[in-house]
Amino acid sequence: MKREFSRREFLKLTAASLVGLPWLARASSESPAAVPDISAGFEKAGLPFGMIVGDVTPHGAIVWLGAYGETEVSVHYGTDPSLRTFQATSLVRVSETADFTAKIPIEGLESGTAYFYRAVVSGKSPSPISRFVTAPKPSETVSVRFAFSGDSREWFQPFAILDSVRLSRPDFFIHLGDTIYADRDWIATELGEFWAKYRANRKDPPTRRLLAETSLYVIWDDHEVENDYYGEHPLAKIGQKAFFDYWPVRQDPGDPYRLYRSFRWGKAAEIFLLDTRQHRRPGEGTMLGQKQKEWLLRGLSSSDAWFKFIATSVPFTAPGSDRWGGYPKERREILKFIGEQNIPGVVFIAADVHYAAVSRVPESRGLREVMVGPIAAPLNWLARGTAERFEFFSSRTYSYGLVSIDGKGKPPVAEVSILDELNRPLYKTKVDLSPGDG
Repeated sequence: MKREFSRREFLKLTAASLVGLPWLARASSESPAAVPDISAGFEKAGLPFGMIVGDVTPHGAIVWLGAYGETEVSVHYGTDPSLRTFQATSLVRVSETADFTAKIPIEGLESGTAYFYRAVVSGKSPSPISRFVTAPKPSETVSVRFAFSGDSREWFQPFAILDSVRLSRPDFFIHLGDTIYADRDWIATELGEFWAKYRANRKDPPTRRLLAETSLYVIWDDHEVENDYYGEHPLAKIGQKAFFDYWPVRQDPGDPYRLYRSFRWGKAAEIFLLDTRQHRRPGEGTMLGQKQKEWLLRGLSSSDAWFKFIATSVPFTAPGSDRWGGYPKERREILKFIGEQNIPGVVFIAADVHYAAVSRVPESRGLREVMVGPIAAPLNWLARGTAERFEFFSSRTYSYGLVSIDGKGKPPVAEVSILDELNRPLYKTKVDLSPGDG
């Protein structure tokens, strides 16, 4: 018999999983300022940058960690919050070729399940226990709650809004790019300097608290290399290696530089993460390149998820040569395909512009784009939001997006909220599966 479980059951499962994790239990109910710093426990464990789980699927995940030097490390994981019983990965050698970081896959997991994990570095005490939730199977009717934002510049630490994201208890968080600013404050031009940029951001306490409680899907934008970077920039491959070294991203052995990918979360949602940088060719009028564009269109048309979130690091509705406004032919082609195929539940989400907005997508049947951010960077106070396409606009505060889909909704509805750094609601909109929304 097929098991379909409700949002209430799913939350009960994940709430129960906090038993035995005192700091996580406190973190879920206290104000951000009252949350203890967990850095000391990771330092003692020989993991100065904590750990992150990413690219979660129903049956697997990638664990990222960084050590002080060359050593061996194993990850313990299981459904027991105290990890009195657990499974362990094989020992992995951490070396200087990846700046003493490692990405350790764990597989054979149960879908829709809260997991707990820690790392043990050779000769060190075990790390603090962190947690994540695996994705439900594509056939499962489960509610989903996820957060998204982008643009985190070292100079503006602490990234306090990430404590607010954590308090909203998302199933996962999407970072939409500009995860570092390699070309600001001090400029990275060599691999070691790019690594140093990531190390500086990885020490941010709110970042570490959020990523100890939930998992991450991440894509890059331009500042991981240089402002308005695209294509075959001389620093692109260096910036990309550093990005892969410091984020838990699955790499395709047959296409090791590929960053675009998709993830499914039950019947409710499928996330399409676009790489809007390395494949774009302005002279050819393409943002995505032929292969990625075909992948996107094929994925949209074949997906039976209720809602399809297209995560694009640069806004789909914004004008300007660096955004989709500079690629009008390809943008029209995507919209025409969505319309002709009658694909329901398509929503665009983006960061990059350093303001929050909900924009109606021109030349579409009621599609909308939600733009949020920054996490921590200069606000775009010069932007006015007077264009006719805007349903909502604010450039006065940091912001993030929060999507909630009720698995029992009949018909299904995606509620999209924009919240500020104190979790005050700025705007809320709903997307349903009527013809006007896809």
